[in-house]
Amino acid sequence: MEEHAVYIFYDIEDDGIRSKIAEICKDYGLQRIQFSGFSGMLGRNRREELFLKLSFLIGGKTGKLLMLPVCEKDIKARRELIQEKIDDST
Repeated sequence: MEEHAVYIFYDIEDDGIRSKIAEICKDYGLQRIQFSGFSGMLGRNRREELFLKLSFLIGGKTGKLLMLPVCEKDIKARRELIQEKIDDST
């Protein structure tokens, strides 16, 4: 099965659930890209499985979950800026 890029973002109030979601995303081979954001490559079945697992974990608690599959064309057009803090102590 062909894998596609996927982004997952969440906003969960409960610290325990938020931590579990991060661990599950890591278990699926996704990389953290922000405090509450992950990305990686997953096939359709694994994406569906992951979304159901995370939805079940959130249950009736307050929260938001976004899974965004992205096509290869859009991945190639992606632009990213990562700027680290500069040490001014020298």
